[in-house]
Amino acid sequence: MSSCSRALPSALAALGVAALLLLPREAHADEKVAVSGGLSMSLSFGQKVAFGLGVDLRATALFESSSGSPASKGLGPFAQATLLNFEAGRFAIGVHGGSEIVRDYDDVVCTVDGELGWTYRSRYSDELPGQHGLHVGVVSTLFSPVGLDLFARTAIPLSSEPFVPEGTLGMGLRFLPPFGEQTRAIDGRPLRTAEGVVLPPAIALGPAAPRPARLDRATRAALAGAWLDSARAECGSIPAFLALARDLAAVGAPASLVGRALAALGDEVRHTARCSAIASSLAGWRLSPALLPPPAARDADRRAALVRMALEAWHDGCLGEGAAAARARRSLAGASDPGVRAALAEIARDEAQHAELGRRVLAYCLAEGGREVREAVGDAMTGPAPAPPGDLAEVDGEPRETQAFGQLPRAQADSAWDETWTAARRDGERLLTAA
Repeated sequence: MSSCSRALPSALAALGVAALLLLPREAHADEKVAVSGGLSMSLSFGQKVAFGLGVDLRATALFESSSGSPASKGLGPFAQATLLNFEAGRFAIGVHGGSEIVRDYDDVVCTVDGELGWTYRSRYSDELPGQHGLHVGVVSTLFSPVGLDLFARTAIPLSSEPFVPEGTLGMGLRFLPPFGEQTRAIDGRPLRTAEGVVLPPAIALGPAAPRPARLDRATRAALAGAWLDSARAECGSIPAFLALARDLAAVGAPASLVGRALAALGDEVRHTARCSAIASSLAGWRLSPALLPPPAARDADRRAALVRMALEAWHDGCLGEGAAAARARRSLAGASDPGVRAALAEIARDEAQHAELGRRVLAYCLAEGGREVREAVGDAMTGPAPAPPGDLAEVDGEPRETQAFGQLPRAQADSAWDETWTAARRDGERLLTAA
């Protein structure tokens, strides 16, 4: 075998690894990352006819469609493993890329992906040893209401004789991909980890009865995405409040503060369910965020914990949750959908209580933490007013329809933020003076 042939599998493997490394770590408004898994049955022809049972995993960076559909073209890495006749295994890694992916929530969804990568089949016998090869495939997936894969793949051997390509035909089920995990600027109490602020991923669990509203397809999809983002933000607040209760107990805070943090956790569970239900009824799929664990405690000592908790109480409680309550109140005024109105009324009430909890936590940290905490909080309050969260762009669609489903015009969202900043700074300065 030539040195070129021997080097090709390594080059293809490196290509798959590079695709993994190059996938975006952040998903922006026009870019999301979806991960899906599949189970398959197949029949292979080549040196030996073999029945296969397989699993695969693929990640796809999705890019905005010019046609306005909720998802579009995709590119990313894949990994596959197949058990052949319960005697041998075939493994493949590489890159897949699709034609325009159409995800219209009311219709059948079809995707077509091409695959290129490296494959290895393990040993059958002395006559049929293991071999490396070039993997080429095409997969068509139909989502209605579950994912059905139909695929044809070829393995071209590169490492052994005889030179007999192997063809595979098969079908399988694919778990509906999540809408992707995004890192974005959010308000409310976000989930803060050592790597920064994160949002839980959201998955589609199956079909749901769509809300009988007269909305065009693009507006319905945009509203579903907005409410799904709200559900993810609310779900991220669940482990955030659990971590707050843990940290308050660790620094010796009164039991009343710990209890209020745990009560707020229960509020966020209800908010997540309400927002998910609205998103699901708009999308026609049952959508749900995945619950993430609370971040690990990472403070060096009690003083460091008090400084961090004071700053989070200011940014996430006084400002973030205060702004969330203000926006929900304004959204409620223009909302007409009964389910949306019920959700907004509950969120406005609870987020106002969470903002008050933030002020109480801030007051406790100022009283306990001494000069270091007062200086850190003072610096945060006396700086320039922060810009509104970057995720508050208006939902595309006819304003009357989007406002009926609880979406504020950008100008009103900015006004709610300014109102919150003014009130929070006034209250914060009083707490600093009292400390």
